[in-house]
Amino acid sequence: MYEMLENGDNIWVAPDDEITPHIEVKFVRDEFDRASLANSIQARIGEATIPISPLELQIAYKLHLGTQKDVEDAVHLYALFEKSLSAPQLETWVTRLDVESEYERLKRS
Repeated sequence: MYEMLENGDNIWVAPDDEITPHIEVKFVRDEFDRASLANSIQARIGEATIPISPLELQIAYKLHLGTQKDVEDAVHLYALFEKSLSAPQLETWVTRLDVESEYERLKRS
């Protein structure tokens, strides 16, 4: 597993015979990975909690990736958590990832 991570591969962990929900494990590669760790939030799974990247960064990053699935994920996260998101933090990530037009479309959806 270490060799896969060292080669730049990501490892997805999910329940047997399912693809969602999943956790993606990878080595830190860039400033966005570092920001995900430095600004992590806690997600509760049953009785346990795990650190995850901030939702604002997840949304902007998925818009940056731009695949249909990633954009759908961004829309879902935005709709689900809109009231608890920090608009200034989201807009900071949107600007840093240069996805302003995609974000404007997301807000209108």
